Formats: sequence, C-alpha cells, structure tokens
Amino acid sequence: MTMPSWKKYVVPSALFLLCALAQAAAPDSSLAARLAAFDGWVASRMAMERMPGMTIGFTRGDVEWVQGYGYADLENQVPATAVSSYRLASVTKPMTAVAILQLVEQGKVDLDAPVQTYVPYFPVKPFPITVRLLLGHLAGIDAYRDHKTEQHFKEHKTTRESITVFEYFDLIAEPGTRYRYTSYGYNLLGAVIENATGESYGGYMQRHVWGPLGMTATMMDDPAAVIAHRVRGYGLEGRELKNSEFVDVSSRFSAGGTRSTVPDMLAFGKGIHDGKLLSPASLALMQESMVTRAGRLSDYGMGWETYPTGGRYVISHSGQQPETATYLFSFPSRKLTIAVASNLERVNTAAFAERLFEVVTGEAWELKPYIAHANAQLYGQLAKGLFDEGRAQLEKTGQPYTGDPAVTQLAFDQINLQALKQDDARAASLFIAAARHPAGGRVLLTAGSSMAARLRQAGFDLDQYANSGPLAFVRDYIVLSQAAPAGGTPRFDPAFEQAMLKLGASWDRTAAVAWPAQPSSVAQLSKQLETAFRDQLVYPDFMAEINELAQTSSGRGDSVQALALARLAVALYPLSDRAQALHGILLMSAGDSAASIAALRLALDRDPQGAASATALNNAAYRLKAGGAVAAGTALLQAAIQLHPDVANLHDTLGSFYVEQGLRAQAVQAYQQALRLDPAYPGADGARAVIARLNNAH
Repeated sequence: MTMPSWKKYVVPSALFLLCALAQAAAPDSSLAARLAAFDGWVASRMAMERMPGMTIGFTRGDVEWVQGYGYADLENQVPATAVSSYRLASVTKPMTAVAILQLVEQGKVDLDAPVQTYVPYFPVKPFPITVRLLLGHLAGIDAYRDHKTEQHFKEHKTTRESITVFEYFDLIAEPGTRYRYTSYGYNLLGAVIENATGESYGGYMQRHVWGPLGMTATMMDDPAAVIAHRVRGYGLEGRELKNSEFVDVSSRFSAGGTRSTVPDMLAFGKGIHDGKLLSPASLALMQESMVTRAGRLSDYGMGWETYPTGGRYVISHSGQQPETATYLFSFPSRKLTIAVASNLERVNTAAFAERLFEVVTGEAWELKPYIAHANAQLYGQLAKGLFDEGRAQLEKTGQPYTGDPAVTQLAFDQINLQALKQDDARAASLFIAAARHPAGGRVLLTAGSSMAARLRQAGFDLDQYANSGPLAFVRDYIVLSQAAPAGGTPRFDPAFEQAMLKLGASWDRTAAVAWPAQPSSVAQLSKQLETAFRDQLVYPDFMAEINELAQTSSGRGDSVQALALARLAVALYPLSDRAQALHGILLMSAGDSAASIAALRLALDRDPQGAASATALNNAAYRLKAGGAVAAGTALLQAAIQLHPDVANLHDTLGSFYVEQGLRAQAVQAYQQALRLDPAYPGADGARAVIARLNNAH
C-alpha cells in the first residue's frame, strides 16, 4: 500500500517519525510547512532539555497530526512514534471524572452523597466528604505524606489496598474550604466507580469510556503485561540520563495508573468536544471551576484545570510520575485538542504543546508585556485580568457574563473606585486579584466580557487580540467608549484612560520585537534588546526565555554566562520579581550568599506571592538538586528560611536534603523544627517517620 505523501518515516538520525490515523484528514500545505519548521524547534528544545523521546499531536475538526521525536528506548535505539505507549499519569483524572458523571446521569451516583454511600469501608471523617468535592480536590483529602514510601511502591496494589494507604489520614481542612490537589481523592472516585457498577475500574473504562471512543491503546498500566510499543522511562541526574526507578503505579489506579498513546489522548479530547460521552449539562459542569466556601475559584472543575490563558477558553490537565510527563489541552469552542507525552520525568511538556498551538492557530500562546514604570504596573495587572476573563467568556459562550446594564456599570464603578482611585497600591492590587472570584463579585468577568461584546459589536475581530494582547484590548475599548454617546457605554477613570492610551502607543512600537532564534552572545543580546526598549513605557517580557537560557547555561556549568543573563534580566526588567529571583538563585549557585539574599529580598518585595515566595524557592531548590547542585539547593533553602522562617514545608524540604547528604543530625533538627512550627502540616506524618528511621539508625 502506498502511503500518502504527507505520511513519512525518517531514519532515527533525523530523530522523528510522522504517523497519522488513516481516517484523519491531512494538514493543508500551509500548515504542513509550518509543522515542518516545528521539527527544528522541537529538536533544539529536546537537545536543551536532554529529552530521550516524545510524541506530540493535535486534532482539529477532521484534521489529525501526530509525530514522534527521538527514542522510545535509548539503549536499543527504538524511535518514538505516533503509537508509542506512555504512562498517562494524572491525565487519567479527566477520564475518571467522565466515568463518574456518566454514572450520575444514569442515577447510579449522587454527586452530593457522602463517599461512604459507595465506599462503605472508607472511615467516616469529622465532616462529610461528597463525590462532588472529591472531583474538584476540595474534599480535605491530603496528598502524599511519606514521600519515600508512598511514591515508591514496587508491589501491585488492589483497590482496597490503594485506599488503605491514606484512609486514616486526618483531613487537612473542612471539605469545601480549601483546594488541595491529590491523587488519593481520585483513588476514592475509582472505588466509587467499582462499587456503583460492580465492575473493575479498568473494565468499566474499557466498556464505557475508552472503547466507545476507539481508544484501543489505552489500558491499565501493568508492568508484567506485554504492551506493544511501550516506551522506556528516563530521569536526569545532573545532566546524565538514567533509567527511571521502577514504581508500580497500581496504587494510583484511577488517578494516574493508566497507559496510552497520543492518538488515544486526542480521541478522548475529540470525544469530549463532540459530546460522545456526556450530556451538554454534564460537560458544562465538568468544565466550570469549582468555588470554595469562601467564594474563591479553585480553577479546577471536575477533572480539568480551567484557568483562562491568553484570553481564551481552555481546559487542560498535566501528568508527572516515574517514566513519564504528559499534557492534554482542550479548546472546546475551537474543537481543538493538543496532546504531548515524553519518556523523561519532570520535563516541561506544556512548552511543546504551547508552541504547537501557535503553529496550528497562528496565535501567540500568551503575550506578556512588561510595564517599565512602577506606578503603571497596576494598570497592566488590571488589563490582563479584564482581557483573560472577558475574551475567554465570549469564546466560551458567545455572550457577556450578564446582560444587565446596571450590574455591568457597578463592575466598572468598583474598578474605578477600588483599583484606579485607590491611594494604596498594594490594596488596589489585592482588589484586582480578588475581583475575578465570586466573593469579589466576578467584577473582572463582568466588565471584561462586556468590553469584549461591545468591541465585537463595533466590528472588532476578537481573535486579533491573541497577537496584540491585553493592552490593545483595553486601549481599543477606551477609544470606543470615548467616541460613544455620553452614558451609553461604561467608562474607566480618566487618568487610567489617558495612561492606557500612552501604554498602547508604546506597545504598538515594541510588540513586534521578537526574541532572537539563535542569540550569539549575552553582550549582543543585551545590546539588541536594550536598544529596542530604550525610553519605552512597555515592551515584551522575555523573562521566560532569559530564565531558560540561564538555566541551560548553569546546567552545563557555564556559571559566568548564567550570571550575565541574570544581570541582563535585572537590567531589562528591574520591577520583575522573576528577574530579581533568578539573579538571587544564580548568585547562590555561585556561592555569593549575601548578595543572593539581598536579591531575593528585592524579589519578595516586588511580589510576596511570586518568584521568591516560600513555594517558589522550595521548587527552585529541588531544581538545583535535580541538576546535581545539592549544596546550592541546600544553601537556597537556608536563605528561603531566612525570608520565610515560619513555613514548615521549607524546613521539611531542608531535612530531606540533609538526609540525601548523609547529615542525619541536621536532618532531624530540620524536621523537628518543621513539626514545632506546624504539627499538622501536610508532610508531618512523613517527617515523624523519617525522624524515627534516622534515630533508629544510630
């Protein structure tokens, strides 16, 4: 049989294999050319990330494209292909959520019933745990506590044994009050499916979810089974690739215990778009963010992350576990799904999916303008909130959030009074952050979607703002509102309007400046960007690119270039917490502790919840350790504790770093301090177990 010209196999030296399902249409010639150019970007990115193999693809309407890059098995030089079989990890969760909602539609499960209705052996807790709250990670169920045990099971576990792992954990919060992402909650949902149907989880999924969508390569991960095209998993120790540790993921069965291919992931996304598995009402419920009792969005619906990005309506889910990293993006109103899977642990697969989105749609994933004046940074925050919430609402429903002019006017009045005429900049920023939540009246959604609807009515193409961004969106609305009859269109504060017109004009001059494809040197890069951005009010934020280049330089041992890039970041973006934090982290890696802490303090002052927050520095320390810089990671944790002395988790992480270095006494002290600060912090039980193990080792 002769293959169509758009299907091709290239020998492993070119590091890719293109394959697509026979019934899918081919990309048109223009898209095919862009996809060919995408190959070069992927090869460069994979080399930088030290990725062995990856498969990525999309489906839009009747067009489907899937391609493998690199190797599914390095040792035997087996290429990654469209049919390579990867662990799905947490991309399993939206599939489990679909199964639960099917059973709700059939009357076999009640979303608001206590979980013990279906899993009677699960211990009753001080507060009722409902199926609905489990779906949204709002049930108070904790995640892993003793990581050294719970994330390294070698033996197969039954459903009952999987529940036993965590069934006596205390709740971390009253259900409904706190979002806590946890695979254990989704294990309980798997048990609900089994007890409500009398079938095994895998059996039900094959008959009612995977099978109806033709997902023939999707199955429970079984280390003993012979599975066609199974990839071998890898991790990085420093810059050296190692075979992944074997972990039996049956303990995560309905939360992350499956294996599949990218075409099957795409089939699942298409099945969601086409309504093949659930009613429209259930689909809407699944894709709507849940809300805490305090009225805050969790940005997670039922099995899907729901945060609007770049002003577009998108749902997604990532997956990370030994042997794999996955991501599934769904754009329901566009009938577009993008899926990616890699056999390298902890790699940023989202970056590949985002780039493919740009190739397929011609839209920027997310524009990030940097505003160079502190007193105008608040305006950028407001513009982004209005754009993200407003344009996404129009893309999702085609209509503004409310048709009541009085409610819309009230939203504008609140923005004007509490953000734009507020003397306290921190209070204004907090108002804007809260204004997207129900407790804040959904002010940004109300005003932003009204703006989008009025622009569309006036003939503006809302799609254009993907490539011009929030500043252009707000600027165009201001121009439109100023030309409208008095009282007919809600207006912003005049000072804000004037500032936004100036910012918009500056953005028109700088937005087209692109990050160079092949920066030849830091000096040349500095000259190019500083010249382009000199005396401008706003210009593109290339912090992600600078950070990536700096981390790559640091990873290969070029600390001089890494620090030079960090200094460039601070020179271009002095008001950015990310720039100051990058400088601080790289100074710590270079051994300059005092300068590092000073830079981190600046970052913390820029944004207390940003790149120098306790969580961000904790994650940065783990990245240093993963790159082989355990000592630098330890020093960074010690600095983080100076900045955040009362955060138990930092002391806990420091304890784990000390354990890895054989410093038992220091490890015990760190864990004990974590427990003194918070005896019930999420890792408390694990800390007690480690302390007992270390004390018994003497």
